[in-house]
Amino acid sequence: MKSSIITIGDASEDIFVGVDNAKIEKSARFISGKALCFELGEKIPIKNVLYEIGGSACNTSVGFSRLGINSAASAALGEDSVGEKIIKRLETESVNVKNIYQGDEINSHFSIIFNFGEERTILVYRSLDDYSVLAPKKSLKAKWIYLAPTGNNSEPIADRLVSLSAEKNLKIVWNPGSIQIEQGVHKYKSLLSNTAILMLNKEEGLKFTRAAVKSKVEDILRLLFSLGPKIVVITGGKDGAEAFDGKIFYKIEALNKKRVDATGAGDSFAVGFVAKLILEGNFARENIIEALKWGIINSTSVVNQIGAQAGLLNRTQIEDELTKHPRLYVEVK
Repeated sequence: MKSSIITIGDASEDIFVGVDNAKIEKSARFISGKALCFELGEKIPIKNVLYEIGGSACNTSVGFSRLGINSAASAALGEDSVGEKIIKRLETESVNVKNIYQGDEINSHFSIIFNFGEERTILVYRSLDDYSVLAPKKSLKAKWIYLAPTGNNSEPIADRLVSLSAEKNLKIVWNPGSIQIEQGVHKYKSLLSNTAILMLNKEEGLKFTRAAVKSKVEDILRLLFSLGPKIVVITGGKDGAEAFDGKIFYKIEALNKKRVDATGAGDSFAVGFVAKLILEGNFARENIIEALKWGIINSTSVVNQIGAQAGLLNRTQIEDELTKHPRLYVEVK
């Protein structure tokens, strides 16, 4: 029997907008050190537009399915044309859609992605006010849950996952969203202590832990690990990724610094990393090393295309790419 995973989060229509008439402002006022700026009151010309399917639950469920893992998506959709388009995409990718919530009281979610050079800024619309409708049923049979960023009233999801972890040895992968990050780690002590793999980027790690802005990645990894996860991973975009399993720090560089579109980079890395560990069945050192390579290979493919799903690889493609990059190296210490 194949391994199985359910992804919980958003599914949306992604509208990619190319703009030239903008500026990057660098300032210490921003956590990332920079911001995308438009002139107030200006009419901004658009050079191109592309409609795609996205959302973390959708992206990751498709990614896991392509890597040979039985996957299902749990997300909320409206009873509209966008919702039907998303369901059709998931079914085409052999993703189970029985956990999709559809209701005429909500509109399907969408994002507007402003691409500017190799950078991007995303405006997100979510009409779902109560994410508790996505709490998994107690009869859940999957062995893994991937909890992607969620919106308001998602605490019942966390509570249910903690319960299922204790009752059924459910393994949880958690990628906290902006709401959870703002609330801080202390609100999620139970979920963190039951999390198998915690994944976020450096800026999110700083905000989530309330650590000093100048904290090193290793300090953030160590702090997050102390809260209970078995493995903590911090992605760094062009800087690659780092991980910690309580004994060993792992670091891998990005394969390619150039990117066509960064949308879905984190989701695709997470898919590659988590899928490898699911398929291997344990968190041994050598498997974490290979999982980091899978994550980098998968995310490199995705950021070289427009959209979050076009570049998602299957297992054969990842293994082929690994043979093309024999020098891909994971530093351990």
